Amino acid sequence: MASTAKRVATASGNHWVVVGLAIVIPGTSKIYCLPIHAKLHLAGKSQKSEAALAKEMLQDVLGWFPDRKLVFIGDGAYSANKLLEDLDPRVTYVGVMRADAAIYDPIVPKQSKSKRGRKPQKGPRLPNPKEAVKKADANRRAKGPWTWQTVTAKAYGVTRKLRVLSFQAVWPEVRGLVPILVVLVRDPLGKFDDKYLFTTDVDAELSWVISTFSRRWSIEVTFKASKQVMKIQAPQHWCRQSIEKLSPWVWLMQSTISLWYFNGGRSLPQAQAARQRFGPWDTEWSLVHMLRVLRSAILEGTINAKSATKADLHQLLDDLENYVALAN
Repeated sequence: MASTAKRVATASGNHWVVVGLAIVIPGTSKIYCLPIHAKLHLAGKSQKSEAALAKEMLQDVLGWFPDRKLVFIGDGAYSANKLLEDLDPRVTYVGVMRADAAIYDPIVPKQSKSKRGRKPQKGPRLPNPKEAVKKADANRRAKGPWTWQTVTAKAYGVTRKLRVLSFQAVWPEVRGLVPILVVLVRDPLGKFDDKYLFTTDVDAELSWVISTFSRRWSIEVTFKASKQVMKIQAPQHWCRQSIEKLSPWVWLMQSTISLWYFNGGRSLPQAQAARQRFGPWDTEWSLVHMLRVLRSAILEGTINAKSATKADLHQLLDDLENYVALAN
């Protein structure tokens, strides 16, 4: 049973929080996700949230690459105070905003010095994203702050002309009083639903925010390959420790295989031969293809009659018999 816009299909299973690197494959414009870290999320109010686990892993990644600036892309579960409070200055966040988010003008109104009481820390409340979009739709004169503008951006592999409404705000519940850039996106062709995005970089180009967030889809493609090709759900586990070890290992092997192919495997004769056999739906960047090339290269490197003695060949035949038995 699949989820729809009106119904969410659920099933029991393990809930993982995964951090991946969304890279551009060298020599192409293809975005590809390499899983590099994962933690198991446990149910229960006393357990750490997805955002809290993501914050821990983000700190690990920053420790691995202390001289790098990172862009963290997340869906609605990660647009949360647990992740974004005291965000490391080396990190820029691009994510999804709630349609009903309580946001405020970052400009604090001036107050008379003679007035008693606590000084205001934020400006008046702004329309939430859903309300702001309605204001822009109703703005027939195309003047004022609630006005759609046309932005050309590459999103989900296609260059599109999109309608965008943007403004600065503060979102106290999530980011405290630090300003954010709200970016509300509509596709006039209706290819995807309205997106309510925001970023911690208030000076970001709107096209960059849109194209950057669209990279998040690459991790969904990775998860599909993890299930269908790596069979990550196939093993049966009898303790929590085995669960926490196996899945991260599978994702790391998936990344290792992909990196091997990008950096050398794609130029091997086995890869060239496999490309000659492609059908209309095959792609060089599928994990299925990469694994086929890897297996072929390993077998050819292992079973080489020209450099083997007779005794070696007998041993190789025994090994091959074992490999075939294991494969079945």
